Amino acid sequence: MKTIYKNILTALTLIVFGVGGAFAQNYVAIAKNGNVYDDANAKYITVNQNNDDVSVVPGMVFATSQHTPGWFKVEYSPGLHAFIPEQIVATNFNQLQPGTYDVKNNTGQKLNAQGSGDNWTATVDGQTYKGVKSEDILVFVDGNNNVAFSLVDLGNGPIAISYDNSVTKFF
Repeated sequence: MKTIYKNILTALTLIVFGVGGAFAQNYVAIAKNGNVYDDANAKYITVNQNNDDVSVVPGMVFATSQHTPGWFKVEYSPGLHAFIPEQIVATNFNQLQPGTYDVKNNTGQKLNAQGSGDNWTATVDGQTYKGVKSEDILVFVDGNNNVAFSLVDLGNGPIAISYDNSVTKFF
């Protein structure tokens, strides 16, 4: 009987850790200006609802679900996926420190990041966002678990980015 309970407990433990690992998220940070593409080739640049090219700037961070030679598949806005060239992705980062940072793509807005290790929060315009750390990349999510802000240091000081569509014009 003990063996049955032990086997059940072992199976449940493996399931819990397996499911937890499935929710782990990988992120990539943009190091150079670039575009987002519909496929893993440079033939079709992704466009927004105004038929403008979707472009990215250094410091932007995206969840990635696939890496093929030369390309990363990213979620550039909740539910919207496309590809970015591997050549514009950052490979080196500086460790982040708590502080108040100007939001690079939204002049006048400030992000106050507090925390250490894996426990971070950010306050922007009186709203608090939970931090998610992936290596030396921080993303701050809203109540729906969508990325609202990010913070990364590519070597020239921390860069805070807003993902509000009125700022990014992604869709």
